[in-house]
Amino acid sequence: MSSNEHPFAPAAPAGLMVLTFYLSALFPVLIGTAPEELIYVLIPLGLAGGIVQLSSGIMELRCGMIVPGNIMCGFSAFMFLGMGENLLKILKLIPAHTAAVDGYVFMVMGLYMVGFTLPFLHKNLVAGIFMITTDIFFCGCGIAWIFGLPIFFTIATWSLVPIVITAMWQAIAEVLNHSMGREIVKMGAPLLK
Repeated sequence: MSSNEHPFAPAAPAGLMVLTFYLSALFPVLIGTAPEELIYVLIPLGLAGGIVQLSSGIMELRCGMIVPGNIMCGFSAFMFLGMGENLLKILKLIPAHTAAVDGYVFMVMGLYMVGFTLPFLHKNLVAGIFMITTDIFFCGCGIAWIFGLPIFFTIATWSLVPIVITAMWQAIAEVLNHSMGREIVKMGAPLLK
């Protein structure tokens, strides 16, 4: 194997898959169609998802994919945070409401995501929509919790729908298009050229 070759295929689809599992479990709790205590499903999902996201991020970085690799490593921290917070809440080791701290963490992540959005706007339509709605989710939660503005939390909650759809679309497209050696699933023209 030459020094330019690497042992990993791109791992972004695996990272996107676990992200959709996690957000799909979170969404019904946030909109009130599932009982609030079902948020604890995020404990095993956060653990498994955090491990897969971290592994995917490291593999992406090994493939030279600096932006998605770092984003996935960052996402893994959020899955581990969700797992850890929910576990500590069940054990009554921390208060039930942690928004006073989570707001700042989500806002900082949102600002990082905004900073990483530009390459995705040049990539394709689906990736651009994914990043914009991810920006809305993190910044919306941050604004809602820091400033006590629940309308931003509602907007953030509903941004999960296009995040999940575009994450699934990207994962399926990357795997199928790569496997078939041609474009089976179209991703659309980039938002910026």
